[in-house]
Amino acid sequence: MDTTFTPADVAAFEHATWSRSAPGYEEGFAVLTREAVGPLLRAANVQAGTRLLDVGTGSGVVAATAREMGADVVGIDFSEPMLVEARREVPDVEFRTAPADNIPYGEASFEAVAANGVLHHLGEPDRALEEAHRVLTDGGRIACTVWAAPETLEAFGLFFAAVEEHAGSAELPHGPLFGVTDAETLSSLFTEAGFSDVEIETIETTWKMPTIDPLLRAFGTWAQLDSFPANTRTAIEDSVRSGAKAYETDGGLVVPNPMVLIAATR
Repeated sequence: MDTTFTPADVAAFEHATWSRSAPGYEEGFAVLTREAVGPLLRAANVQAGTRLLDVGTGSGVVAATAREMGADVVGIDFSEPMLVEARREVPDVEFRTAPADNIPYGEASFEAVAANGVLHHLGEPDRALEEAHRVLTDGGRIACTVWAAPETLEAFGLFFAAVEEHAGSAELPHGPLFGVTDAETLSSLFTEAGFSDVEIETIETTWKMPTIDPLLRAFGTWAQLDSFPANTRTAIEDSVRSGAKAYETDGGLVVPNPMVLIAATR
């Protein structure tokens, strides 16, 4: 039977998970999420001088590229450990601790809002979009990414299939957009928040790694594999390594893990 998770359940789970994962984020998940940054910023019409809010900045992946482009960018994240990483990676950008559904800036403060891999982690994504709409100028652009359909996420599938095989499945706290990629649902969510001209496309992002070790370390921390019995942990890691062989190239591993990009106008 499906469990209903409250927004508070989701927020507590996500905060604990990503705060724990912060120190290794740049080596792990950021390698993958960075692949969406170019399309994301183009969809948000970010240029030199654009006032950009990077929501759920994490280690500052989007903020770093936007700053290099000459944008006037600030980033927010609900995890202070993540912001420790962001401030080290991008020291010339302002970062503030704040959740996506309570943005600490006034109306019409930004010309663009970006949220890379954020909405599906939220218990109330509609509130976050309403906040983004509030802080955008008229004609401003928003661009967000979420993971594509679960069955297409081969990088994630390597790990989760191994866990299910050796430890069973567990229903974790998740928000209403978890696994949702339906264009009509996503478009309605943005339209109901006040946005127009909603555009949706799939980005064929891949996780490129010299070996499978970065993925194992990233997911190992995320899932707290150290708390598993030693034999179970070893079996999971062995299964992931075995499955990863299918993705080997001359330069390492290239594992598909696409994203959906949603962009709209205020």
